[in-house]
Amino acid sequence: MLSFWEKNSFLNFEHIVIGSGILGLSVACALKEKNPGTTVLVLEKGIFPSGASTKNAGFACFGSLTEILSDFERTGIDETVSLVEKRWKGINLLRNRLGDDKTGLLNYGGYELIDEQKLYVTDKINFVNEKLHGIFNADVFKMRNEMISEFGFNSAVVKALVYNEFESQIDTGKMMNSLTDHAASLGIRIINGCNVKRISEKENYVRVIASDSFSDREIFFSGKKVYVCSNAFTKYLLPELNIKPGRGQVLVTKPVKNLKFKGVFHYDEGFYYFRNFGDRVIFGGGRNLDFEKEESAEFELNEKIQNKLKELLDNVILFGQEYSVDYSWTGIMGFTENKLPLIENISDRISAIISCNGMGIALSSYIAEEAVK
Repeated sequence: MLSFWEKNSFLNFEHIVIGSGILGLSVACALKEKNPGTTVLVLEKGIFPSGASTKNAGFACFGSLTEILSDFERTGIDETVSLVEKRWKGINLLRNRLGDDKTGLLNYGGYELIDEQKLYVTDKINFVNEKLHGIFNADVFKMRNEMISEFGFNSAVVKALVYNEFESQIDTGKMMNSLTDHAASLGIRIINGCNVKRISEKENYVRVIASDSFSDREIFFSGKKVYVCSNAFTKYLLPELNIKPGRGQVLVTKPVKNLKFKGVFHYDEGFYYFRNFGDRVIFGGGRNLDFEKEESAEFELNEKIQNKLKELLDNVILFGQEYSVDYSWTGIMGFTENKLPLIENISDRISAIISCNGMGIALSSYIAEEAVK
């Protein structure tokens, strides 16, 4: 049974955001920044954000050369260029909101490893640069083949290296702590361990029914407007939206003696990605090896993919170098069929703001600004 104080001070808000990941917090911050007098509540079912916001590899990126070329074919050139622009704007909105020190942003640049099978894409660099010039006012992609041996990659596999000066790495933990602190400084209330079970729209408000992890009782929150930012877990609240989960497998090595590279790196249309964190290597990806099994919202390791990551470390990335894996984990992302983010008004009082398609760091701030407009 709730106390008088709980009923009086903890249940009623003008805006309720479901999900405390980078997207949910960005929406909450945008609401408060635009209207400081409004009241905003964020509900999160986990102790930490439940999807990938604290489980990603920490890339401030907007698409590698091969990924952009693949998207040109799948969704069209104009749509892809527009999406790259949104990602780039989102990265800069995040930087402006928090500052680089509070996100741990380091601009070592980005690189893509090109093997024999994909070598033909190097002939398309000028074409892609031309399409992106209006966004960056510079050539985004440049050849850096001389760095293959300097970085210690296996030159029998890596036939070309494409450089992108605009990509950076961030400290994911530092960024999410800073975003949470910023939200708190704005007066946003965040409640963790609150599992939202359903949403019920009334005449003048929306009722959000959640379970209390301590007692399993139901608690009824009310808001004039509700924003569902639960990404891959949206199907439990709004099953009519076709958001598919996509699990990301990640591992981190112990510190590698004399690690030869710094920066963020992509391979095979962005399905593999790695970076340095100090002298460690954080390496993730491989969903394309087992799409069906990785279309899952369960936080489980896939042995097939984890073994592939280790194989690539052995034979390509840390070729001839001694290393050991410290531990592995998974994060759950949300995907739409066309890889485009979704802002869907379910009604005048309920909006779904979801699906960054593996680009939450880049897209969340931009999507949030668009949604609260």
